[in-house]
Amino acid sequence: RLLPAATGTDTGGSIRQPAALTNLTGLKPTYGRVSRWGMIAYASSLDQGGLIARTAEDCALLLGAMAGFDAKDSTCVDQPVDDYLAVLTQPLAGLRIGLPKEYFGNGLDSRIAERVLAVVEELKKLGASVKDISLPNMQHAIPAYYVIAPAEASSNLSRFDGVRFGYRCENPVNLEDLYKRSRGEGFGAEVKRRIMVGTYALSAGYYDAYYLKAQKIRRLIKNDFVAAFHDVDVILGPTTPNPAWKLGEKASDPVSAYLEDIYTITANLAGIPGLSMPAGFVDGLPVGVQLLGNYFQEGRLLNVAHQYQQVSDWHKQAPSGF
Repeated sequence: RLLPAATGTDTGGSIRQPAALTNLTGLKPTYGRVSRWGMIAYASSLDQGGLIARTAEDCALLLGAMAGFDAKDSTCVDQPVDDYLAVLTQPLAGLRIGLPKEYFGNGLDSRIAERVLAVVEELKKLGASVKDISLPNMQHAIPAYYVIAPAEASSNLSRFDGVRFGYRCENPVNLEDLYKRSRGEGFGAEVKRRIMVGTYALSAGYYDAYYLKAQKIRRLIKNDFVAAFHDVDVILGPTTPNPAWKLGEKASDPVSAYLEDIYTITANLAGIPGLSMPAGFVDGLPVGVQLLGNYFQEGRLLNVAHQYQQVSDWHKQAPSGF
């Protein structure tokens, strides 16, 4: 409760997941909606600036100031910025919500599933209709993401060499020592792991087998969303499959931690906007519900979240023991 809002970057869920686990509202805009100029690039085709706040209304205020074209960012889209505050009060009558069957299979905590469906019922009372849909290539999202993101990280983070900016080791004996110790001391274990995986995926003989194939899967995932948005206006589901885990609990099992990204990474692979909003508690820990929209439909997501927050007070509560 120190800040009204904060900016952040989301490469595979790094705005939406923290928002879900801390009972806040987090928005990752469409790729190119907010300038990436000045960010430390991790995975350039996935990174997107966004925001975290307590309510959808606060998110709308901040996004209105952040969104827009920036000539310094070659990935920024020159498209008019919507009046996000104006759309908040639109009624939800006629809204079509899609529920992907892939979201509610094995791996999802049943208590989180209950909270998600409770949100659906409230939105139906507000005039929305619900349709079961399928995102058949979602099952390939995590392996595709964990090839593409580390590959881009391997390239992007090579600029951290101890010469121009960033961490620099003490008293290097020569240039090679400067490179090795600056990177060895400056990068943590998880960053090193991703750089090594990415370098391997881009190496001669493996590029076609891993990176190229992952990019083809990425296109299939995007096509799934394009097809779904012909039939529905927003896609709704859990933000995370489980409540927050204990500090260090997954430190020795990175794959287990990667699996927590299953619902968020598809939005980054496809470049569509995603929003997480508070939806209740499980054992005193916050639960987030995610809304996904079509390209540049941030206003629609904020509208749905705001209307839900008018009939619920989850976003006003604090986790137990706070």
